[in-house]
Amino acid sequence: MLQSKARWRILEQDEALASRLSEELRVSVLAARLLVHRGITESETAKRFLLKEEPEFHDPFLLKGMEETVKRINVAVESNERILVFGDYDADGVSSTSVMLTALRMYGAKCDYYIPNRFTEGYGPNNPALEQAKAEGYGLVITVDTGISALDQGVFAKEIGLDFIVTDHHEPPPSLPEAHAIINPKQPGCSYPFKELAGVGVAFKVAHALLGRVPYELLEFAVIGTIADLVPLVDENRLIAKKGLHALESTSRPGIRALKDVCGIKQETIEADHVGFGMGPRLNAAGRLDSADPAVELLLAEDSDVAKELAEKIDQLNKERQAIVNKMTEEAIALVDQEATIPEVIIIAKEGWNAGVIGSWLPVSLKSITAQPLS
Repeated sequence: MLQSKARWRILEQDEALASRLSEELRVSVLAARLLVHRGITESETAKRFLLKEEPEFHDPFLLKGMEETVKRINVAVESNERILVFGDYDADGVSSTSVMLTALRMYGAKCDYYIPNRFTEGYGPNNPALEQAKAEGYGLVITVDTGISALDQGVFAKEIGLDFIVTDHHEPPPSLPEAHAIINPKQPGCSYPFKELAGVGVAFKVAHALLGRVPYELLEFAVIGTIADLVPLVDENRLIAKKGLHALESTSRPGIRALKDVCGIKQETIEADHVGFGMGPRLNAAGRLDSADPAVELLLAEDSDVAKELAEKIDQLNKERQAIVNKMTEEAIALVDQEATIPEVIIIAKEGWNAGVIGSWLPVSLKSITAQPLS
């Protein structure tokens, strides 16, 4: 097996700057050095990063499209119109769906959710699903963690008389979908001060605007998607992570308690690793191997027995996913080992590899391979 040739690169120290930050913040010089290495050189920025002075969540109405979204939801609620939340099948999408659905129900909306099947429908909104939603009596579709590239679907939704609202965090394409409203902090013309929210973070901001207050009770969902999606834990993401981890520690939700149990989380203090290497992969596993619905149903479960059954199901799916990834890893390395020379760019493919777990990729460095299956 090829061995990694990666080497540590020691960054140069700006001791004067680190010393100043250390004094101003009353932290160790080591901590100040780490802040400087992250590009955090001003004490006010550092205080927000360290949460030494409790920051506030940003005004959700700074997000472009938020006012139009809230108005349209109000119309739906007042007219008893059915709303469909259209989610994605990864941990961020599952938690985004849970946040949006819970917030809408708290607001009095008649709503349900739909997550496409990775193997039969592919990624994102699709016309047959939208057509089915219209036939079943839904008047409004709200996407979460997906939809920013759904150009054809936006046009199709309008043609069949279905209002379409996109909430997403992925990079927008040059042309945006035709929609009643689009909420994405990265879209052109959006003045929101923080651009790196996960999909669940965007859904959380919709809940914030809709309910007229910070929905702290939804943070235990928001923290899962935020950490699992590997967005930078700075600014508002850091606030979601800190408060969300505390919320997970004392959660009364049967679904999350059952998820903690199958992850073996017994500690009173929950850390980011518990989410990133325990909860996240299990929620991801459902959508990687089959339908993501059991993951959503688990997070929203109100009955302890049902929650336990669902948690055990996705835990078993995660074990199957691990076995598939390990087998694919061995096969990929064997294919490379057969080559006489190793090129700088390696593309490996084999018939029969599971499309749902190819995303559990092999990090490739120049002329070297290190296999790192997810937990």
